[in-house]
Formats: sequence, C-alpha cells, structure tokens
Amino acid sequence: MELFLDRYVHLIERQGRHLAFNSVSLDSWELTAAEARVLKEHEGGASAVDAAGVDVEALIEEGLLVPEPTRPGKAMERLLESRKSTSAKGRGHFNSLRMSLTERCNMACTYCFQQALYPEDQPRMSEETMAETLEWFIEQAEGDAVSLQYFGGEPLLEWPLIQLANATVAKALKEGRISGYRQTMTTNGTVLTDTRAKWLLDQRFELIFSFDGPPEINDQMRIFKSGRGSYEKAAEGIKRWSALGGEPAILMTATQLNLRSLPRYVRWFAEESGIEPAVIALNSPQPTATGWETGGVELAQAVFEMWLYCDERGIAFQAPGTFIPLHLRTKIPQSDHCIDGNLFQSEAGTWPVYVSADGRRSLCLVHHNDHRVEVPKGGDPIELGRRWHFEGPTVEECDGCIASQICGGPCTLEKLLWGGDKLSADRCDFMRTMTTEVLTSGSGA
Repeated sequence: MELFLDRYVHLIERQGRHLAFNSVSLDSWELTAAEARVLKEHEGGASAVDAAGVDVEALIEEGLLVPEPTRPGKAMERLLESRKSTSAKGRGHFNSLRMSLTERCNMACTYCFQQALYPEDQPRMSEETMAETLEWFIEQAEGDAVSLQYFGGEPLLEWPLIQLANATVAKALKEGRISGYRQTMTTNGTVLTDTRAKWLLDQRFELIFSFDGPPEINDQMRIFKSGRGSYEKAAEGIKRWSALGGEPAILMTATQLNLRSLPRYVRWFAEESGIEPAVIALNSPQPTATGWETGGVELAQAVFEMWLYCDERGIAFQAPGTFIPLHLRTKIPQSDHCIDGNLFQSEAGTWPVYVSADGRRSLCLVHHNDHRVEVPKGGDPIELGRRWHFEGPTVEECDGCIASQICGGPCTLEKLLWGGDKLSADRCDFMRTMTTEVLTSGSGA
C-alpha cells in the first residue's frame, strides 16, 4: 500500500534527537532514528520501504503517514476559523490603552521610532485630551479590568498628566465603572527622583527602564540631546527605584549594532551591572517597507540564548517568540494578526489601542502617525479594532510553514507596508527558527 507523509508533518533533527511536528494540530512526537528515516522516505509517497524495527501501523494511527496526499489549505482554514471564532466572542472592546503623554524627550536615541514618526512637530497631550481619552476608554471597557501604559517621548516629563490619569482611573474603580486597573510606564529613568519614585510605588505603578547594553554600548545609541551618553543617569534611576522597593525591569532594543552581542549584554546586566534585574524584555522589531529592522535568524538565535539564560537564573524574560510554548501547550493557533496579541488579551474579544499625544486613536501600537492605522472621525473604533485584529486572509504561502499556526502570517500593519500578500524573509526566518528552537529544546513547552 502506498503511503504518504502528511503534508503538515515536519521532520526535525537536532543533536541526535528526531522529532515530528504537525504544524496544523500542533502535536509533536519523539522519534527513533529508524522512524525518522521511514517517514522521510514517504515524503513523496512510497510503498516499498525498509521498515525493519519500525511499527508502521503506529505511525499511521498517529496520522504521520496517510493513504493519500494531504489536501493543501488546511492550515489556512484552521487559522481563519480560529480568528472568526475569537472575533465573535465577547462584546468587543479595548482593555489595554497605550497613551503617549508627549512626543518630547530629553534624549535623542539614534534608533528611536517615536522620534522618527514626529521629526518636526512633537506634541504633548493636553489635560482636555487626556480627560476625553480616559472617559472614552473607561466607558467602552465598563466593568472590565483595564491596563494603562504611559508612553512617550519621555512620559515623566509630563508629571501632572500622570497624576491626573491616576486619579481618574482610581475614581472609576471606586465608582464601580471598572473592576480593576494596572498602570505601567516605559521610561529612560534619567529624570526619576526619590519623591516621584515613592509616589509611583504608592500608586502601584510598574516601571520598565530602557537600556541597550553596558555603558560603552548604551552610550553609543542612548544619548542626551547634547550628545553625552545616558547610562550613568539611567542606572541611577533604576537603582533608586529598586532601593525604594520597585521591581527592576529592563527593556532592550535590538539593532544591527548590538544584535549579536545581546546575550552577552544580558549576562552583564545580571552579573556585573549592580542592577540585578528581575525582568528583562526585548522590543519587537519595527516593521519597515522592506521587512524587519533586524535579521530573522540572528534575532531568533539571540532571543533564544537570552531566554535560556534568564530562565536558568530565575529572571522573567519577555520578547518576540516567548509566547510559542503557550500555543504548543494549548494547541490553540495564533488568533490575532498582531504578533504580540497574546500579551494583551486577558479575555476573548479584547484588544489594545494607542492614543497619540494629540488625541488620535490608532489601531496599531507601534506605527501610529499614519492615516492608514488611525480611527477616522466618526468611525466605529470597536468594529475597526475587530477587523484590524481578526479580518482578512492570511498569505496562502504560509500554509505549509512549520510556524503557520504560531506566527499567523503578517500582521495588518505589515500587510500595509509590504503590499498585501507579500512576506518578509526576516519575519518568516525568525518564526521558523524560534519554533524549531522551542520544539527541539523543550523549553517551556
């Protein structure tokens, strides 16, 4: 009888280990070398194979070998059905707000995507705009627990707005309009004083501090407007925060300058900096018109090495791809176009929103000064948010990819930048490499 290796079964060999992985069901199997060889020989169909020592019937029962070629399109069908099902759940609302208090900053980092979006005019949020934004956000999320992230520019330059926002959400909780709230802030740490740190801790804020490596590396990229490096002042800020009881959390950005050295920098922060970070995070790569800012394979290898190191030392690590074990454990595909969609969805039918300093609402968290991602005046932000995250086809070329159910294909922003149904080798290489690394290491899976 002629048998075929299922179209969606991927054979992986790594350091003497043999695995089979079904990219649709997200099931995986440990194989013997003989089983791996027999499956490999059935890739194009075979009927006379030396199967000595191999239980072929077991391979058939597991669905690894099938009696006829597998119909293409199953992976895309499952993704689309998952998105359709998730989209229909819940009433649909935004439960996470990233709010830019100002586009101004006391620094001039060489790679800053925020400053690139606002090269000339750098607005700050008015009290009226903040009040209107928070009232809209709280009203549409009524009854839910919400998350607010204060962003910039440098948000600590707008201290009165931070206090006003905190009072507003506290009042909403007291009145029963929301069931809880979490407040976070991304900061360079250079203007954090003892008084402000104590107040933020009293109000249960979570801060994450931007660093890119040891002083000699950090100070090439993260510089003040005068051109002076910022490491010393930033380190003072995070150490002040930690000494007062705050959790020391570091946010790094991968660039071509530091990409290959990121694992070494993580070790330096953990062992030599004196910061003793409890959390280390890596920004998601910014999509450009031609792909990602950093190469896919190198980024995946760096992320995975950092992840393993942090896991061994008990440091929480957050980065692109660290959601993969969740999919492998639950067998649930990536139901959101956004690569970081999992990080925000506390329940089905919720998604994040960005509000710029001048009050414009964006469906994308990273690329917002662009009419294509904005909620137009008079537009229904809830319906537009639902469509942004769940609607539209995934690129058919993704159907046979090992990471199809984990990656989900280009996000909506990437489709806009890349021209619809095009793929980026950077993203594809990253997701394929990360998926393979997780599967073969067993890390977190």
